[in-house]
Amino acid sequence: MQINPFIFRSYDIRGIVDKDLDVEKVEAIGKAYGTFLNRRKIRQAVVGRDCRLSGEEFKPAFIRGLISAGVEVIDLGMIMTQLMYYGQYRFQTNGGAMITASHNPYNFNGFKLAVGFSKTTEIEEVLEIKGYVETDNFFKAEIAGKVTEADIREDYFNDVLKRIRLKKKFKVVVDFRHGTPARYVPELLKRAGCEVISRRDNVDGHFPAGTPDPTAEDFIKELAKVVLEEKADLGLGFDGDGDRIGVVDEKGRILWNDVLVAIFAQEILERFPGSKIIYNGLCSRVVPEVVKQNGGLPIIWRTGHSFIKSKIAEEGAAFGGELSGHFFFNDNAYGHDDGSYAALRVLEYLSDKNTTLSRLYETFPQYISSPEIKIGCPDEKKVEIVKSLSKKFKADFPDAQITDDTVIPGDDGTRADFTDGMMIFRYSQNGPYITVKFEAKDQAVYDERKKYVREMLKSYPEMIWQDQLCVNLEALN
Repeated sequence: MQINPFIFRSYDIRGIVDKDLDVEKVEAIGKAYGTFLNRRKIRQAVVGRDCRLSGEEFKPAFIRGLISAGVEVIDLGMIMTQLMYYGQYRFQTNGGAMITASHNPYNFNGFKLAVGFSKTTEIEEVLEIKGYVETDNFFKAEIAGKVTEADIREDYFNDVLKRIRLKKKFKVVVDFRHGTPARYVPELLKRAGCEVISRRDNVDGHFPAGTPDPTAEDFIKELAKVVLEEKADLGLGFDGDGDRIGVVDEKGRILWNDVLVAIFAQEILERFPGSKIIYNGLCSRVVPEVVKQNGGLPIIWRTGHSFIKSKIAEEGAAFGGELSGHFFFNDNAYGHDDGSYAALRVLEYLSDKNTTLSRLYETFPQYISSPEIKIGCPDEKKVEIVKSLSKKFKADFPDAQITDDTVIPGDDGTRADFTDGMMIFRYSQNGPYITVKFEAKDQAVYDERKKYVREMLKSYPEMIWQDQLCVNLEALN
């Protein structure tokens, strides 16, 4: 089958509906994943989808492909990604598929595919599945697999709530921007003992208020206003499939998710001193500094939920997290990214410490830090451009500590650490764009770094400054 090769990314599959993905291609991907599972003697899989409109026809097409390979399917319906992972444990199966494009705009869709409990494909497995699709080399079972339906909402709620205990009642504002978590999170937070103020909680796959991306400053600024108006203890923003969050403190201040990585690391290191903590290259220097201050070992690693999860397993780390809002708890949970569980862990730590989020944050090293900025760039150009950027970057900052693919094999960017901050350029693994972030202790230095980043990117005519995938461009003004 002819199919856009760029939709097969480093750890998942993602493309534009009716351009890269249609019902026929989705069924072929289902056949390929079924073939992939059969080679590993995995003959059962849980399958779910988020609220994207294309999921209504993509899920049955994908399931048709799976059962043609003899795989027994447990259809979980419209769920958050973490319920797919939980479903693997609930039904004791290594197979699992989530039909989602996470934080991409409404006209994208894709697949997160399991290769074990809480473990998803990496580049080798994605390329294997791509090969089956391109060659139509599918396993065909003599007897098709059966499909059963299951509602695991209550089981999931009970499982999460037995791991969390809040000592006080929090008033929480939660904004969903019409994403799938609106079906689950309000009830879960209420059962945990919270007063919940829900915004844009009618699920709508058109995403009429904009893409639910908690790294987008416009989304979180809207949340901050409501937190102040309601005099709430906390504000939470969720992405479209529920595995990521963004947070606002009670003062209406946005705390980018690298600060949350530091908060979770500190909480875990108080109980497990000396633990390893994994974080990705986009995170602020606040993360390794807090980890070291609390007696832990910080390990920087490649961006991407599959890569971070694998590194946590390899190192036996207690926790890992990313700037994007993926958090992986390896102490009292399954180790996969679950935004609703992460939200409750924040609240539990605040209740244990009898403090507020702002007071906790103010105990950390303070940086002026940009959000995660995304600029459109064609898939066929982005790797070459980042390599070119990196050469100039390293030449311009010879005294900086450089982290790139010579330090982290297969890394997708270049990071420079200074005594007073950091700067990074990288290409995305799940979309045609380039990501940057920078920070400093001093406003004047911050402004200099912002100017440097802006002028560096502007020097490449291939960059697309007006694109639906662009996020937080105003941070470069």
